[in-house]
Amino acid sequence: MAILDKLILDPHAIDAVQGAYDIHLVLLSWLIALAAAYTSLDIIKLTRQVRRAALRWLWLCSGASVMGLGVWSMHFIGMHAYRLDFPVSHAPSLTLISILPAILGSLGTMAVLSQSHASHGALLWAGMGLGGGIGLMHYTGMAAMRMPAELYHATGLFLLSLLIAVGLGILSVYAYRLFRREWGARRAKTCAFVSALCVSLAICGMHYIAMEAAWFAPLPSPLTSPQAMGIGSHWLSYLIGGGVALIAILTLVATHVSRRLQASAYHQHMTRAHLLEVISALHDGVVLFDDKARVRLCNTAFERLLGWSRQESIGCSVWHLTYTHDSEALNKQIGQALEKTGEWRGEIEARHRNGQCFPAQLNVSRVTYADGDERDYVALLSDRSAEQRAQQRIRHLAYHDTLTGLPNRRALQDRLADYDEGHDKGRPWMSLALLDVNRFKALNDSLGPDTGDELLRQLAARLQRWTRTGVYAARLDGNEFALLVDLSATDESAARQEAGRLIDEAVADLSADYPLHGHTYPCRLNVGMYVFSPGEPSTVGQRLKRVALALLEAKRQRDGHPRLFHPHFEQELEARVILERELRYAIDSDELCLHLQPQVDARQRIIGAEALVRWEHPKRGRIPPGHFIPVAEETGLIVPLGNWVLKEGCRLLGEWRRAPTRRDLKLSLNVSVRQFQQPDFVDQVLSAIRQHDAPPERLTLELTESLMLSDPGGTIEKMAMLRDIGISFALDDFGTGYSSLTYLQSLPLDILKIDIAFVRDLTREMQAPPIAATIIALADSMGLSVVAEGVETQEQHEVLGDLGCGIYQGYLFAPPLPVEAFRELPSRLVAETEDAKSPPLRS
Repeated sequence: MAILDKLILDPHAIDAVQGAYDIHLVLLSWLIALAAAYTSLDIIKLTRQVRRAALRWLWLCSGASVMGLGVWSMHFIGMHAYRLDFPVSHAPSLTLISILPAILGSLGTMAVLSQSHASHGALLWAGMGLGGGIGLMHYTGMAAMRMPAELYHATGLFLLSLLIAVGLGILSVYAYRLFRREWGARRAKTCAFVSALCVSLAICGMHYIAMEAAWFAPLPSPLTSPQAMGIGSHWLSYLIGGGVALIAILTLVATHVSRRLQASAYHQHMTRAHLLEVISALHDGVVLFDDKARVRLCNTAFERLLGWSRQESIGCSVWHLTYTHDSEALNKQIGQALEKTGEWRGEIEARHRNGQCFPAQLNVSRVTYADGDERDYVALLSDRSAEQRAQQRIRHLAYHDTLTGLPNRRALQDRLADYDEGHDKGRPWMSLALLDVNRFKALNDSLGPDTGDELLRQLAARLQRWTRTGVYAARLDGNEFALLVDLSATDESAARQEAGRLIDEAVADLSADYPLHGHTYPCRLNVGMYVFSPGEPSTVGQRLKRVALALLEAKRQRDGHPRLFHPHFEQELEARVILERELRYAIDSDELCLHLQPQVDARQRIIGAEALVRWEHPKRGRIPPGHFIPVAEETGLIVPLGNWVLKEGCRLLGEWRRAPTRRDLKLSLNVSVRQFQQPDFVDQVLSAIRQHDAPPERLTLELTESLMLSDPGGTIEKMAMLRDIGISFALDDFGTGYSSLTYLQSLPLDILKIDIAFVRDLTREMQAPPIAATIIALADSMGLSVVAEGVETQEQHEVLGDLGCGIYQGYLFAPPLPVEAFRELPSRLVAETEDAKSPPLRS
């Protein structure tokens, strides 16, 4: 009968009736639909893993068949759950044909969902196809009904059933895709269940809404009797439901087994493939060989390193591959180690097939398998060329100067040590020379460090011309270079002559003018030399120290001539070191004392004294100031020494202040340049004065001209601060330096002291008296007092008196005396003889 002809708006108008449902069969029908939908959707996961197209479509058809069968079974059971008051049967052929729309709709849906990136259009068509297949299957099945009644459909419910089928079908497709993307493959079963739930709702919703749309109008007499497919018993429904459930379960088991088999095969394939890819990606050569040394596997790096292709290597004995210059001996050694310990490793010189050699690390290890007695061996060959080049670079940087490229101090020390190990006593002599660029700092300060570096590079280039056999050049640091020369002489005297001749030639070449960025620089060198025999009992450090002492002597002489080491250089250095240590102790241990040399006026009355420091050594006795004062200036001990003199002088002034016969005397203290330049010098003076209650107007500080030249601004400021409290200043040794009259005019001075050199020459040189007269006249014009020091004869005293000098100091009147002896001097001194002489020592 035609369905569309049976659509009605009001079923009651034709006295149509509806049946009732068996709830158990309704629930069974929904479970059958859910199981079938889940099974078919779960198959989609399997189809994603199948790579063969035929097998993939076979699984898709199987899944579609299961879903179509489930939809048909749900419809068939649902029809049996629908009870009418008259018998109903189904036409077998049309009933079986009704399964086809469900299978085709399910196949289209699964085909779309099995794709990784399906478009929205494809998803819509798949959902519509699924809903349309379900609807077509249902109404085709209902058309197969045979019963003594006319079948009618309510128009609204009929359209609603189709809308539910299509809508829920589309919703099921999108739900599966959405959950698949959100939850991923790890929750594929949950995704399939949720989507199957939507599909089962679509199937059941469409079926039971469609059944609500169906109305039956009984005929006066039955048309047919139930025959082929009666509905009088429940067992057929349960049998069909059980059959479909069994088919779904078997299908699920089949998909699970197939999935596991495919996963295992894929894992095995990928494990081997990944292993080969990993081995091929290694930069080290890998070779796997069996217990008979036959190569089973090798990677690309092995081919690249040794030149043996994979086709040539596979199956070949690894011992027949030439991979080093003596493969046979090494193979024997490796074989013995493998039998004994199961591994061998070492550094080798590997050789490419074309003969090119390179350093390499070779590791060979035994591979023991857990599932058998079979043993293989794996060899790992690592190219160490880059590492060796890096080590050579590091070694070069460690032993060479980066600016000049010459060997450095460490390289020179190793070279000297090698000579000691390689030479016996009595073998040829050697010469070690140190060269220092004179006034290099001045060049850097005037033309810049780039110019200084350029000079060093050019000097190194000239030195490299001398690095022939037997000559070794190095740059030690800064502007200091070294030359180590193998001499051919057999005795010390000849060796020194030969060394001197070679150094003179080298210095003449190295001292030639250098073009430096548009300037011509006349390079001058200071040279120290040390001639020695490699077998002599001296260390490398001692030799470098001795040649450094010779260079230091050359710098002191400043005549440009090389200086050969002499043992007394070492003795002097040792003596200076001892003297420095003992002087430091003496300052802290009260071994020092002050001696006072009187200063007298024209009538030889004592008006003051100059304090001179003396050192009474407990073992060596009195040490002359000319010995320890230079050491103090070089080592910086002059600062604590000057502080001691300042405090001791202020202590004496404090004592004299309380002595009626000495309270008017003035005391002069010598201040060194370094002491005066201390930032807290003014505070030190003020502290000493306050501590000992010394009258500042009786204190005179003697300064030198070099202090005026070094820092005139700071000097004047400090002098002004101290002069404000009454301290006087004297300019010592005036006329021997480079004083500027401008500075002299601006300095707050009180006294000029004529140097002893001018006083000594007053009766010897014709030019001395005019110089002394000029100094006295200059001082008089500036309102300064004049003190002549070093007066030793009556003639000098008379000449100075005639020139207008008013204050005198010297051995003619009294030598420097201890403080106790100074206290015993009368207030007026008279020279015993006109020709009184004194020792030439003065400090």
